[in-house]
Amino acid sequence: MEHRRSGRQNGAEMKATASEAFRQALSPTIGAVHDLADAVSERAERHGHQPSASSRAMEEIASEATFAARSGGWKEPIRDTHSFGGMTLTAAADFARSFAVLIDADSTPVYGHLVVARSVFDACVVAEWLNDPKADVTERVRRGLCEQLYSAMELLRLRLEENAAERNAAERRDYWKARAASLGWTVKVSNNKPVIDGTRRPSVPSGIAELLVGDGEARIGRTQWSYLSSVSHVTWFGLRQAITSPAPSPGLGPGLVTYGTTSSSVRAQALCVLIALRKAADARFVLMGWADEDWRAACARAQQHELALMQAYQQGKA
Repeated sequence: MEHRRSGRQNGAEMKATASEAFRQALSPTIGAVHDLADAVSERAERHGHQPSASSRAMEEIASEATFAARSGGWKEPIRDTHSFGGMTLTAAADFARSFAVLIDADSTPVYGHLVVARSVFDACVVAEWLNDPKADVTERVRRGLCEQLYSAMELLRLRLEENAAERNAAERRDYWKARAASLGWTVKVSNNKPVIDGTRRPSVPSGIAELLVGDGEARIGRTQWSYLSSVSHVTWFGLRQAITSPAPSPGLGPGLVTYGTTSSSVRAQALCVLIALRKAADARFVLMGWADEDWRAACARAQQHELALMQAYQQGKA
């Protein structure tokens, strides 16, 4: 059964009744997102934030002294990159939990959860890229260097630090460029992002498609990213999808329409959030040697709910 939480209600009692029915309908999905986000967040603490002795991450750390010496000043290139991967995954889990909290709130969001969903995908794409256990150690260092240089370039481009501090930002940018040169890598800039010997931050639309269906060229990545971006940027074609009656037109104001959030649209986004977070986290935990039985059980629970959501969608019952 489809449930709608409208943004236009008559009276506080009706609002409370509609919100409670909406939350109850989505309770299993809210619970599944919370469960997975909590399982992701607990993993690093359970393992003391350290890779296991037999992990791919520990093998990479054994090579760190060589890269540090070649870089001419970057003391912990591999550990730093591992840390970046951990922080981006932490952000992804935090965003996913926030998505669930918004849906479970007394006042159901019309657009807020979609903005947070976009942040989930951003973080998952970068986290999976940084933590990819199939990347070799040289590529891992390049990806970490991309993050260092990109951050320095953004501080300078956005002029977030003024006067003397701005000069320091330029020095940081030049410092990381020099580390690349010491390692024998060329640095180019494309769309305000560094490209180090061909390595650059992944395209978010392609990354979403890769996480969701294993094909970076699949249309779903561009569709998801474009839709969520249109909401985040308050573009009309994104906002108008929440309007249900009458048919939207540029001349209609909020007082003349019914708008709201449907349970089917929330479940569709939740499905994508579950898949993206699970796969991004799995990359991290395989790299760090944390993909233990508890994590596999958490993945199985998430996948079970993902399957239920997909089957409901295919049967038109989402």
